[in-house]
Amino acid sequence: MNLDFTANELRVLGCLIEKELTTPDQYPLSTNALINACNQKTSRDPVMDLSEREVDAAVLALRERGLARSTKPSGSRAWKHRHALTEVLPLDPGSIAVLTVLMLRGAQAPGELKTRTDRMHGFEDLEQVEGVLQRLADRPEPLVRNIGRESGQSQDRWEHLLSSDQPAVRPALAIEFHELHERGIFTMPNPWDAGSALLLQELGFPALATTSSGHGRSIGKDDQEVTRDELVAHVADLTRHLRVPLNVDSERLFPEASGGIAETVRLLAEAGASGCSIEDWNPATNRVDGISAAADAVAEASEACAAHGIVLTARAENHLYGIDDLDDTLARLNAYATQGADVLYAPGPADATTIELITTSVDRPVNVLARPNGPSIPELGDLGVRRVSTGGALHGAAMAALRSAAQELLDAGTSTYAVR
Repeated sequence: MNLDFTANELRVLGCLIEKELTTPDQYPLSTNALINACNQKTSRDPVMDLSEREVDAAVLALRERGLARSTKPSGSRAWKHRHALTEVLPLDPGSIAVLTVLMLRGAQAPGELKTRTDRMHGFEDLEQVEGVLQRLADRPEPLVRNIGRESGQSQDRWEHLLSSDQPAVRPALAIEFHELHERGIFTMPNPWDAGSALLLQELGFPALATTSSGHGRSIGKDDQEVTRDELVAHVADLTRHLRVPLNVDSERLFPEASGGIAETVRLLAEAGASGCSIEDWNPATNRVDGISAAADAVAEASEACAAHGIVLTARAENHLYGIDDLDDTLARLNAYATQGADVLYAPGPADATTIELITTSVDRPVNVLARPNGPSIPELGDLGVRRVSTGGALHGAAMAALRSAAQELLDAGTSTYAVR
């Protein structure tokens, strides 16, 4: 069923559920009682000021979807209203309590939820709350999502996914990722699976990024062969383990898939991505897209990323494919910036002169690919670079080490690789 509610519908539904659980002797609610519940100044975020007309309209909309019932008791002039959510969406009492607080008070941490659901459902410990949240997030149509933790907090925050009629909430890790680009240079290596991601996180890198080539090869495919579903699942797997922002190497953002670029951004954001990228190389035509078409795609991606609060990196692929036209690259980067890209990236150049020309020719943070023949990271910082990534290089180095060790085992029958 459609579980996308307006803000008014969500407030009415949340209040009906809350009052059923906390004041059952006064339930169902009269219209006046429902208006008062909707407009409470406490235990509500945001505080609203709904009129009788607005509440009536929300109740009618919920009734038409089978989510509310209104009756007029015999001898009474007042209508009484109750919710019917559990009739169409069977959920356990703990899940109902958690969803209700998220509806009425916005994003919450498990500790807050444990305290604020106390009158509706008694959770014994935080693990029970976290278990409910995870079950709600793991449903075929998720009802909640983890949006990370705010600075200074010890727990991740969670929000419901029951309404698109509310201001975009930028997840805490996405906020952190935005801010990283304002503090100077940082290194963002590219893991290819959960194990490599955890290792890099433990080493202290402030953000990580996926690698399309490394991920593809880790599942038996090549670069640009991974499907959107596979990428989204990969991102969800990584973010489940990470406490740092994750940027996604999302190639062209799958414009040919259902819903196109905007839907891909939505899926990646819901999987926990703090940022994603869009590139102008088109493997279907085996060439770089024209600058106008590429800029249009960046504009669409930028609008979607802004709606979900995540960082968009726009890539000009000329140099990766042997097109050493720096003027065209700079024109592309500036066009992408004009269309709303947050970060610009032209993978390939390794000489300091070209890199500095790029950073001084654009007004956005610049990402540079670490190269064995290129400047060091401190030197890149001096050239104006804000972010350094590794692409598929770490995956390649790990596979080379594996190949060397396996070759020794096969040829010599020894295992000195284990103590190198």
